[in-house]
Amino acid sequence: QAILVQGPSPFWHKSPAQPRRFSLAAIARRPGGAPAMPLGFTTKYCVVEELTDRHVLVVRLNRQKNLNALHLKCHWELDAVWNYFEANDDMWVGILTGNGRAFSAGNDLKASAGIDTDGDGGTFDGLEKGAKMPPSGFGGVTERQAVKPIVAAVNGVAHGGGFELALSCDILVASEAADFALPEVRVGLYAMAGGVVKLPRLVGYQNAMAMILTGRRVKGAEARAMGIVQELVKEGEDVVAKALEIADQINVGNPDAVQASVEVAKRSYAEAQSFLGAMAGQYKTRTHQRWSRGPNMKEGPLAFSQKRKPNWKSPEPLPAQSKL
Repeated sequence: QAILVQGPSPFWHKSPAQPRRFSLAAIARRPGGAPAMPLGFTTKYCVVEELTDRHVLVVRLNRQKNLNALHLKCHWELDAVWNYFEANDDMWVGILTGNGRAFSAGNDLKASAGIDTDGDGGTFDGLEKGAKMPPSGFGGVTERQAVKPIVAAVNGVAHGGGFELALSCDILVASEAADFALPEVRVGLYAMAGGVVKLPRLVGYQNAMAMILTGRRVKGAEARAMGIVQELVKEGEDVVAKALEIADQINVGNPDAVQASVEVAKRSYAEAQSFLGAMAGQYKTRTHQRWSRGPNMKEGPLAFSQKRKPNWKSPEPLPAQSKL
C-alpha cells in the first residue's frame, strides 16, 4: 500500500524562543504518542510516499525547475519529514531521491542572494532575520545521527550540498548519468555540510582533495570505482527501483539488529575511538539494549530452526536522546 503526501505545508510558525520553523507538535498523533499515518502534514518541496507494506518511506525532492536546490524553508520541511520517519516505528528504511534530472544541485544560491526562487512569493515568507538551519543540517540529514538506514537513489546532478546529502546516507545507488561534485570553492564557499570531512575518509585524502579543491565532476561509473557508489544502474533505468530492492533486502533482517548496526557503525565512524573502545561501547547504545531485550532476537533463531521466514515485529520506540 502506497500513501502519497504532497502540497503546501501549513506548519511554518513563529515561536517566541526560536526562529520560525515547522512545528512537529502540529503533526497528528495516534494513541501512545506515535505519529499518525500517513504523514500528518502536507509538503511543498518534496513528495513523500509511504510504502506501508514494505516498511519503506520514499522522499523525492521536488523543485525540478531549480534542479532540487534547497533553501532554508526546504531544510525545515525535510527536517520534519525525517523526524517523522525516525519516530514512526513501522517505517524501517528510508529512500532519498530527486524528481526530474537532478538529485540535488545543493544550496539554492539564488535564494541566498535574495531571489524568490519558489516563484510564488513563498521563499522567504515567515522567515525572520537570522533564521538558522535545523539542527539536523542540510536537507534535514547531514548532521542527523539517525539509527534507521537511508538509501540515496542518485538519479542525476548531485553537486555541493546535494552530494553531501548523498554522502550522509548509508548506501548510495546511482545512475550512470549521476554527476557528483563539490564546487563550493568556485562560488566563495566550502563544503561544510560534511563534504570536506566525509569524502577524504571515504576515498582517501588526495582523491578527495582533487575534487574538493577544483570542483571536478565525477560521473556514476567513476564514482562506483572510487567507492562512493555501491550500486550502479544503467542510464535510463530506475534508480529508485534498485533502491527499493536494497530496502527489501535490508528488511529481510531483524529491524532491531539493523538499527543497532547503523548506530554502532555511525558512532565508530563519526567519533575518534580505539577499536577496543568501540567494541565495548556498542553494548551501551540504545539500539543494542533494545535488540537484546526485544522479541526479534529470539524470533530469528526460532524461524531458522523451523525453516520458515521470520515474522519481525516493528521495533519499540527508543528512549529520548539529547541530540539528533
